[in-house]
Parts: sequence; C-alpha cells; structure tokens
Amino acid sequence: MRYNDKLITWSKIATVLFILIVVVADIFGVWITRYVSYIWAERFDDFAVAFLATTFYIGTLGAYVILFCVYRLLKNMSNDIVFDRSNTKLMTYITAALVGIGVVCVAGGFIWNGAWFLTILALFMALIVSCVRLVFSKAIAMKEEMDLTI
Repeated sequence: MRYNDKLITWSKIATVLFILIVVVADIFGVWITRYVSYIWAERFDDFAVAFLATTFYIGTLGAYVILFCVYRLLKNMSNDIVFDRSNTKLMTYITAALVGIGVVCVAGGFIWNGAWFLTILALFMALIVSCVRLVFSKAIAMKEEMDLTI
C-alpha cells in the first residue's frame, strides 16, 4: 500500500523551506541575538550578547540535525520504508538533538527568561518523539515476530 505521495512531497518541500529559514537565521544570528539581548532580555553588556549568540548557534546545529532527519524519514516513507530500524535511529537522533537544544536553552535562560520556555518546549517535543520511536520499535518487534510465525 502506497502512502499519500503528494503529502510526503509537500512535507519534503516544507522541510527544505525550514532548512532555508535556519540558514537565514544563521546568517542574521548576531543581529537576532543582539535584538533579543537588548529588547527582550534588556541586557546591554557584550557578555550577554555573546552568550546568547553562542547558545543560538549551538541550537541551530540541533535544528539542522532535526530537519535533516525529518527529511530522511520522509524520504524513507516515500520509498515505503516505514517500520524499519533506520527510522527509529533517525528518531533517536531527533530526540537527542531536542534534548541538546533543551540543555543549551537552560544556559540561555540565565541571560533571557524566554529561553526557559524554549527549554520546556524542546524537552516536551523530545518526549513526544521518544514515545513515537518506542511505538515504532514495538511495531518492528511485533512485525518481526509475526514474520517468523508465518
């Protein structure tokens, strides 16, 4: 049974667009973090700007990992590879990247309080992806067991 290829194609396009958004954010990262530091955090010292810029760029590394893994998941689905260990491995990478972003945002929370919210959001998303990964792992184990009985 083939999945909705149009939906997968549009999801791939959206993923590529998000990758481009992260690239643009990386290009303007210094200005973005300066704005967050001055306007939102009301911190005008160079240390705060540099610290937020560092956490921002480390966070975007996690975003790249997540987006490339999502693209690979979509590519696997378009090839009818769904309940496969390669997909659970990709979900493990996504979970690890989300936890990493959460940890980085904890550090950023000492400069800007909004980073605490980002921490909670990243860790919650990691929990959801981890649960989906566990469901996939269980489905793979059940599939392998059924394949052996037939």
